[in-house]
Amino acid sequence: MLGPSTALQENQECSLGRPLTHTVLDLRGLDAPQRAARGIVRRTLTEAPPEFMDDVVLVADELVGNAVTHAGEAVNVSLDLYPWGMVVQVRDRNRDTAAVPRKPAPASDEDVNGRGLLLVNELASAWRVQSDTAGKRVVAVFLYRADGTH
Repeated sequence: MLGPSTALQENQECSLGRPLTHTVLDLRGLDAPQRAARGIVRRTLTEAPPEFMDDVVLVADELVGNAVTHAGEAVNVSLDLYPWGMVVQVRDRNRDTAAVPRKPAPASDEDVNGRGLLLVNELASAWRVQSDTAGKRVVAVFLYRADGTH
């Protein structure tokens, strides 16, 4: 099992199987894209344990917030629900994958920002950033444990 802070490599292949559900929400032009992302995660994970849902909601919120802050806009959020967990992907139009640190540094006490990727790193089972035809996407994977959490 992958643990927190495991970064998926761009060229790493993994057999995910077929998702039980696949949802994509267009976030372009929304006044509150983070709220929309949180809502779609909650509606998709109605049967999930609350702790698991809370972690996925927080990571989706952070990824959308990062896209808005650093790329100007989040294009969409996609959710794939599997028997083993969930994959969240947030896309933006900025192709600069180097702008997303693979190992986020801790923010100082005085920093107002800079904790989002630390949260993603801690809460997701694994994550990565990769370029695609529209720009880039950040992918976070959440695995269920035998006790129903991740």
